[in-house]
Amino acid sequence: MSDRLRLRLYSSPLGLYLTADGCIDGSTVQQVTTAVDLALTRLNPVRITVDLTAVTYLDVAGVATLIACRRDARARGAHLTVTQPSSQVRATVLACGAGDLLDVGGAVDPPLPAADTWRRCRRPSLRSLRPPGRARRVPRNEPTR
Repeated sequence: MSDRLRLRLYSSPLGLYLTADGCIDGSTVQQVTTAVDLALTRLNPVRITVDLTAVTYLDVAGVATLIACRRDARARGAHLTVTQPSSQVRATVLACGAGDLLDVGGAVDPPLPAADTWRRCRRPSLRSLRPPGRARRVPRNEPTR
């Protein structure tokens, strides 16, 4: 996308706010990373809120950047949340499985059950959508019901 990204960082009694206007894609994620990194190193906040009200487009690179920024903020003792996403941004974040990025104060889908209630998959990053229980496959030597 060729949209420009405009970022504005300001302080409030509740912490720092970073507002974004435009699109967050592979060509603009470096701006978001730089802004969050500078805020964390120079201002040492307890809380950073990223406001995505005016973001018109967000792709997978943008979601990955927001996850990385949240991880960096946690490593430095800060809490990063994403608020007021547009419907397109919300759909992209939820499709990427990163719904925990969104502020729970809004209308966000309920969180998934704890990881120990899901069946383990061979690849550690994936979870089966089937709850634990009996296997569907019936052994060949047993009769079917």
